[in-house]
Amino acid sequence: MKRVDVFPAIIRLAPPQSLADFTSLTMHGDAPQGTRFLDRCRIVILNDTIMIANDSPTGPNLVFRERIIQESHEGKMSHAVTESGKILAFTKDENCGCGSRLRTWNPYGNIVMSSKDPTE
Repeated sequence: MKRVDVFPAIIRLAPPQSLADFTSLTMHGDAPQGTRFLDRCRIVILNDTIMIANDSPTGPNLVFRERIIQESHEGKMSHAVTESGKILAFTKDENCGCGSRLRTWNPYGNIVMSSKDPTE
């Protein structure tokens, strides 16, 4: 079940146990050593798995995939903690994402949904 699908997204990823409160990670300003910033991404939470893809010269590229154990959504800002303890903060990027192939990336596999009643 899809719970989150943000494109274009900006993401900050902090190392495990680098913050006492995972919701204190922000997009700008001070961050723990080893924190990475990603932009022009698409982030999807499907069931309990978080996936991050970015655009590459060969098309969409899955750069991160891990089970999440805790999450928080407050206004436009979201936070998550992964199974390995990594801390993520993400939000929708105000840029349009024009020209990106991430819009057509299908992280859902071969799931086909139908509204037709199967008993007919």
